[in-house]
Amino acid sequence: MFLYDGRWEHRSDFSRTSAPAATVQFKAKTDVITFDIEGESRWILEENQKEIGSFQSGDRKKHKVKVNKGKDFNHYRLIKISETNPGSIKLYGIEAKSFGEKPKHANRRIEFIGDSFTVGYGNLGSPEDAPDMVFEKTDASKSYAFLIADGFKAEFQVNGFSGRGMVRNYDNIVPQWTIPKLYEYTVFGDAPTDLEKGEQEKSLLYDFNSFHPQVVVLFVGINDFQGNPPYGDKNSFKKSYVELLDKLRQYHPGVKFLLVSTKIWPNDDLTPTVKEIYQSQLNNGHKDLEFVEVQTSNVGLSGHPDIHSQRDLAQKLRPYVGRLGGFLSR
Repeated sequence: MFLYDGRWEHRSDFSRTSAPAATVQFKAKTDVITFDIEGESRWILEENQKEIGSFQSGDRKKHKVKVNKGKDFNHYRLIKISETNPGSIKLYGIEAKSFGEKPKHANRRIEFIGDSFTVGYGNLGSPEDAPDMVFEKTDASKSYAFLIADGFKAEFQVNGFSGRGMVRNYDNIVPQWTIPKLYEYTVFGDAPTDLEKGEQEKSLLYDFNSFHPQVVVLFVGINDFQGNPPYGDKNSFKKSYVELLDKLRQYHPGVKFLLVSTKIWPNDDLTPTVKEIYQSQLNNGHKDLEFVEVQTSNVGLSGHPDIHSQRDLAQKLRPYVGRLGGFLSR
């Protein structure tokens, strides 16, 4: 009866996720919906595409949200608007008086792979806010990724990893857990801890057959070349980037790619490097990708795009995604 967006691990007693913008859709006829959740996150609940409630989770607790009971079943979306990395949340159950049939799968599927810009990190904040306010100042439902997917009514994954790069993380934090490494896991925020506990790695690895996107938006590399030096090695970055493209082609035959870049400081090394990758791909005969450079107004928290800049990003990228996926002609 539930339709999930984002990467979720489903067990007999709970479903677990780390992904920003992870979503559960369902239909219900009720006046109250109860969510049994454990793990620190912020949530919004939509009823028929309108936000009607919000809450914050932490220790395991049942969160009750009053809704509008009508004659027919209403459509609901529970959206996880904060990032959980490290860590995860566990959804033990959803209670309502009466559930309707499971929402139908969409015929459009988009995946977004990126860093804090893709998460929507600090998009509710401003330069005057303290950096440690990121939890309450992030809303992944107002990120460019969510806005694009929502606009196309597409099923989606937002695989965003704040502070992480392809070969070098921001200021070299947890250097062994870069985007390509975290990307292999279903619940990437828990992967390091679970492996330390001796969990079977094969049970944690993501099943790439469970979701086949038609378009992958790849907006990575900011953390490889920004922050305190030394920065990522460009040749290693190119190698890692191309390996990811080739891996995704193998996982999802026929998939299309949008390679996104932006200006970074101090050396602005990202765009020329991604352009080289793009041109090399074209020279090697690949016709499944496009490149676009974007500009952002980084007036959100800690120099990140705010909600207005995220909206501009969505408007800029939407035609590319639509053209690559063939969505604009339907």
